[in-house]
Amino acid sequence: MPNTNSTSTAFTTAFNKKTNRLINESSVEYNNSKLSVKALWDTGATRTCISEGVSKDLSMIPTGRKKIYTPSGTKVVNTYLLNIILPNDIVIKDVEVCDSDIGNQGLDVLIGMDIILLGDFAVSNFNDKTTFTFRVPSKQTTDYVKQIVVENAIDPKHGIGKKRK
Repeated sequence: MPNTNSTSTAFTTAFNKKTNRLINESSVEYNNSKLSVKALWDTGATRTCISEGVSKDLSMIPTGRKKIYTPSGTKVVNTYLLNIILPNDIVIKDVEVCDSDIGNQGLDVLIGMDIILLGDFAVSNFNDKTTFTFRVPSKQTTDYVKQIVVENAIDPKHGIGKKRK
């Protein structure tokens, strides 16, 4: 499993409209070479993938091969070991990634649940603007049901009493 730097850190990416693609600029590091990448966060992906272009640009040497399952079918792809640097210098070390055809979508990296599970991840669409945020390590459970129960238990007039004469 990938590991993170030991200190707590976070980032937030905000969009000026609603979006169904959570994308931000990140970096990958392999053999002391660093490459800026466009990363898509995908909770439907179990593992992190890189485009074939990234593996070629960094002259990466495969560490093995794995069978992966995609919406378009099953295939066997190369695996690699690299570091991923997320916004705000969150470093995820020794991530095993797979080759993918995500380059056809203009993407370099697909961040999967193997990384998302390392911390807390949330998405909001307040005022029709999408924002997502991520922190490592995980610090608490986010429970909107519990929050609403507390909010509904406090009467809007709570604390307002009769005035003294």
